[in-house]
Amino acid sequence: MKHIIKQFIKLTLSVGLLALPACDYLDVMPPAQPDFDDTMKDEASTLAFLHTAYSGTTNNFWRESPEVSNSTDEFLQPKDWGWDSQQMLFGTVSSADDIGNWETMYNYIGYVHYFMEQLELLNPAGVTEEDKQQYRAESWFLEAWYHFRVLQNYGPCPIIESKVDQNILPTDIPGRSHFDYCVDWIVAKLDAAAAVLPQKQETENLSRADATICKSLKARVLLYAASPLWNGSFVNRNWQNVNYETPGYGNELVSAQYDASKWERALTACREALTAAESAGLQLFDIEAANLKASRDGTPLPFIPGRESDTEENREFKERVRMLQYMMTAHEGDNNREIIWAINNTSENQMSHGAMKAHMPNRIVRLSNGSWGTGGYHGFAPTLNAAERFYTVNGATPELDDSFYDESEWFTRYYEGTSSPALTTDRLDGEGVKNDIAKFNVGREPRYYAWIAFDGCEYMPIISNNSPLWLNLKNSNTNGHQAGLRNSSGTGFLNKKFVVPNAVFSSSNAITGDRYRLTMIRMAELYLNLAECYAALDRTSEALEQLNIIRRRAGIRDLTQADLTDMSLMEWVRNERFVELFAEGHRYYDVRRWVIASEVMQPTAFRGLNGLTINPSFEDFNQVVRMDQPIQWNDRQYLIPIKSSELYSDPQLIQAPGY
Repeated sequence: MKHIIKQFIKLTLSVGLLALPACDYLDVMPPAQPDFDDTMKDEASTLAFLHTAYSGTTNNFWRESPEVSNSTDEFLQPKDWGWDSQQMLFGTVSSADDIGNWETMYNYIGYVHYFMEQLELLNPAGVTEEDKQQYRAESWFLEAWYHFRVLQNYGPCPIIESKVDQNILPTDIPGRSHFDYCVDWIVAKLDAAAAVLPQKQETENLSRADATICKSLKARVLLYAASPLWNGSFVNRNWQNVNYETPGYGNELVSAQYDASKWERALTACREALTAAESAGLQLFDIEAANLKASRDGTPLPFIPGRESDTEENREFKERVRMLQYMMTAHEGDNNREIIWAINNTSENQMSHGAMKAHMPNRIVRLSNGSWGTGGYHGFAPTLNAAERFYTVNGATPELDDSFYDESEWFTRYYEGTSSPALTTDRLDGEGVKNDIAKFNVGREPRYYAWIAFDGCEYMPIISNNSPLWLNLKNSNTNGHQAGLRNSSGTGFLNKKFVVPNAVFSSSNAITGDRYRLTMIRMAELYLNLAECYAALDRTSEALEQLNIIRRRAGIRDLTQADLTDMSLMEWVRNERFVELFAEGHRYYDVRRWVIASEVMQPTAFRGLNGLTINPSFEDFNQVVRMDQPIQWNDRQYLIPIKSSELYSDPQLIQAPGY
């Protein structure tokens, strides 16, 4: 069948495409006009149109609370929230459900094509040919990004290269292209964009594409393409097109044979991305930059159990913890040069809004009038399995560290000879709850204390009306499980990543703290991508070198060949990726592309502490239990199903296997 590369917009939605809303953070004029002449008459309106084309980058991605990529073994949300991610986690997702980003991404692809068409037709005043070339290149990047977002979730997908006549026949709408064909098309777009765009965008354009972003995204795309799921180990070898052929591939959708050259290609792209980033002046965020930021903010050092004494070693350890907390929220003006690509989204980037509050404890501050102030939703609770993946201070997992506590002691009291304080009823818990810190939470690496909250810890040092919030997950009057309240996951842990260290919930019910851009790609990922390529190609010393760059920044020892006894090189790569990129939206795709989801997404992998109990004792709370959620895995969950109505609109389109 003739392969037609045209704009695919579901015909019943083609007019609705023109009314896509603009994002306030870009100050965009909504181009919901029947006549595009008014929307691209000059440079300002042209840029407004382009900025709106970018607004799809903030749609349906990992930090949006219900997004399906939150279905991982990193954390659980309360069982009754009913999010899209839980449909995938519970194995109840079907082709009747509208989850993922299929329609959204294709609508934005169409939007980009309208922009490109009008750019050529209208010749806006003040827009030079050089400007146009840059806008075209940014459009190529957006085409690549939106197609990749579909490819991540749905696998082989229709490639839509240009605007289509609204009267296109259903039989002319393209079906899924072979996965490798999609990858090549996306990479070609990124290469073309990188050849035109500046190495790094100027300050006023930081959320827009540049050559370094293009090369970094290319590295990620090719890493995925080299991974087992798409490189000879797809779970259903009989899945193929019926009514549609990809040029050069026929009906085949996924290559059945392993190809080592895909790893070599990915390796080259990863090297090029890292070189480009370093040449652009990017580097890992460090303690010096964080200390300057903390000094301006007046943010004190955190409390770390077992490091109470005022020694140089302990102070540096606490500075590193604080640095890792700032790493995800400090912006370029704070000398955070780790950010390769970050985006603005006013509904996500501040403590007062829902996506961030979903991570935070229920009760944070007592108001001046005696009532409880605005709090969080106590969701996004890390599993015990996730907490076990973080290292000890010796750079090994607790299970493999002979110097760490024996497993039988993990959930016994660290501060021996102490006891739990009396439960508070009319105020927040005080420092005395640190008596309930278990040995499992002592002697851990800095990233653990930066991002994982546990019973008895200091959640943040100034968040509660400029005072510390001490976390008592056993007190149902404060942040323990409350009867009838669905906002509790009860794993015994909470996530602190993305909570800004200078956030303050005041007694007047005001919430202050930095707004920040959400990091989509950062330097640490590039080192980890490169390490994975080396490991896949059995280049051990080079893989260890890249891993150790990340580990040194985290404040733990280097790995050596001697460490490859208890864990293989690839297991170290995967675990380091789990820890460093924890809760950043990578894990959902990682366990699928590695074809290990059938192992790590089983109900037995979701353990926690006995947190769904009213006012438990220390001993009752610190019991390891399987979490009471209907988790199940079926291999069809490697891909998201396309909604049935889309299949009816496109006779060339086939469903993902198993749905």
